[in-house]
Amino acid sequence: MAICKSKKIKKLFYIFFFIFFLTNFSFADLTIKNLEDKKVSYLDFFLLKFENTLIKRSQILRRQFFASRVQYSNIAVQVDYDKKNEEILIIIYAIMDEQRYSKKNYKQKKRDCNQIRNLIFYQKHGYKFFTQKRDPSLSVGVMEDVFREVFYRNLSFNNEEKDFLTSKMLINVTIFHPIKKTELTCAGKVNDYELN
Repeated sequence: MAICKSKKIKKLFYIFFFIFFLTNFSFADLTIKNLEDKKVSYLDFFLLKFENTLIKRSQILRRQFFASRVQYSNIAVQVDYDKKNEEILIIIYAIMDEQRYSKKNYKQKKRDCNQIRNLIFYQKHGYKFFTQKRDPSLSVGVMEDVFREVFYRNLSFNNEEKDFLTSKMLINVTIFHPIKKTELTCAGKVNDYELN
């Protein structure tokens, strides 16, 4: 009698396991099928590619062996689309290197925001090394050319679409000082000569 009960329990267990396996397999199959059927807009594709490119290019801001600019320990990049205003928002957060700036007395400056933008987008400081004044060699025209070459590469946008998208891009750079617990925020259009 006990042997029959254990056989019945085993059979019930196998039946439940089989049913569970089938439902999970069919649910997984259904989920994959649903994902395959979803359509992604070309704008979403562009924004994802754009954000990935910015994240890769932000590695230029890693700590330098010989510091020629402010040193950062962390950089975060986020790209969002504001449907209401039809604008692409580029948000960059930079945290100054805590070890370096616990020893040095330094206050963030607007040129630091511009240098972050310039280095990520154009791979140039945009400021002269000794005077730290704006370098005219990184003009708005040069910025637009570099921007088109880097961020629209291998995408099927015509020139009007590129101009339209670029005109809708706003950038916001925030620099955090880890010791003084202060922050500086600058904003503007992506190819503005200087962010405000």
